[in-house]
Amino acid sequence: MVPKDRFEQLGIRAVAQAERQVKAWEQALHAGRYSQRRLDVPEEMQDMKLIGVLGGTSWPSTIPPYRMLNEEVQRRLGPHHSARIALYSVDYAEIRASFSGDASRIPALLLAEIRTLLSFSPDCWMIANNTLHKFHAEIAHLIPPDPPMMHAITLVREHLLSRRVGRVLLLGTRFTMEDGYYHEPLEAAGIEVVIPEEPDREHIGAIQTRLADGEMDAAFAPYFADLIKRAAANGCEAVIAGCSELPLVITQDISTIPLIDPLQLQCMACIDFALTP
Repeated sequence: MVPKDRFEQLGIRAVAQAERQVKAWEQALHAGRYSQRRLDVPEEMQDMKLIGVLGGTSWPSTIPPYRMLNEEVQRRLGPHHSARIALYSVDYAEIRASFSGDASRIPALLLAEIRTLLSFSPDCWMIANNTLHKFHAEIAHLIPPDPPMMHAITLVREHLLSRRVGRVLLLGTRFTMEDGYYHEPLEAAGIEVVIPEEPDREHIGAIQTRLADGEMDAAFAPYFADLIKRAAANGCEAVIAGCSELPLVITQDISTIPLIDPLQLQCMACIDFALTP
């Protein structure tokens, strides 16, 4: 077993390496080495920008954003069109294991994966995982502001405010439901955030784990339908599927109140950006 202080040393080295990489990115951007238009793409195709997606967290939840991005491009541009996507699928095991171990290692691990994604020079990008936004906040100062990131929680907040939602049910991993990283930006905007009671949080966590492993059970949808119905009766005006696996089973068809899918909001924001001259 590697000693804890050795892990800390590795984390410090990873952050130092990332800081050096950030400086290299900034120098390259100022020198004009990277641009929003790729020289190796025919001129008639350069109006569609490249979208970066950090996926594989988990693999079943990476399939929907890939599909949504392509379907939306085809809806807007017509048959046979597809999105220009740089999809970087990471091996999530080490990050996931750190949630129940040394979570302080996660920011450095995430930063290394983001660095790889940005090496593909996307024009905008997204993280196809809600929980990792907690740790993105800790390393945001080490990531260049250009290309822009389509931030899930920011987009959810703007969506709720535009629809004047005052009370919302938040579903997700136990970490997402219990940690303040998702609540605080919404509550600061005047939106009341409700989470399920402890037995439901435990059950949702168990379902999320199975969904992340590619499992599906006919009992999942009725359970969430009942949970959302109870929340609606308690005054919730919308429900956030704040875990990328949950939209695999929670759809608007089973929800009595509007369903907010952060992944969908991220994809639409990326497409808006990619198709804007």
